[in-house]
Amino acid sequence: MKKGLKKELDNAIDASGTELKWVPDPKGYFTIKPIFSQKKVFVRHYNSKDVLEQTFAGANTTEIVQAIIQRKLISRLDHAAYLGKEIEKAIIALKNKLKYIQGDELHLENKTGN
Repeated sequence: MKKGLKKELDNAIDASGTELKWVPDPKGYFTIKPIFSQKKVFVRHYNSKDVLEQTFAGANTTEIVQAIIQRKLISRLDHAAYLGKEIEKAIIALKNKLKYIQGDELHLENKTGN
């Protein structure tokens, strides 16, 4: 192993087991659902009073996230990271016809049959 790589690996911060305390985003929250018949993921934005404000649809994580960011609907970095991760999981589920439940692990054996 190269000396520089070994030093980097030896000095790496072990993030295993690191968890953030959930704090609600004052700008609201999102629900995510792949709609197989539409071949798109639908992302609903609710304000902090649980009122649906906007729905985003797409088949590309980056485009959906950029549309949300452009509208300034996220104020917390942890919320943005979670949202990107969940949208990507939903896109993978959509493309592979897998069962998707927001917040749960994606299981490759859970085919929807759609």
